[in-house]
Amino acid sequence: METGRRTHGESPAGRAARGIVLTLTLLFVLAAVSVSTGLVAYTAWRGDLANGLFAILFAVLSAKAALSWMLWWSDPEHHEPGK
Repeated sequence: METGRRTHGESPAGRAARGIVLTLTLLFVLAAVSVSTGLVAYTAWRGDLANGLFAILFAVLSAKAALSWMLWWSDPEHHEPGK
């Protein structure tokens, strides 16, 4: 019988490793989103159009990374080992 997210054959070390990977990935994504938000605000403040385009592109890519992380985290298949 399964309870919660635990599946048969899943070791505590495997769950801990997956948690560490998810946490580190989340921190990386949050850092990218924070930096991109700062770049957009800074270039808007300075009125720097050439660098503003780069900042907006970086913000879009950071948002995509954040959405991908949320989809990865919510995917039920990543909770099952061997898939």
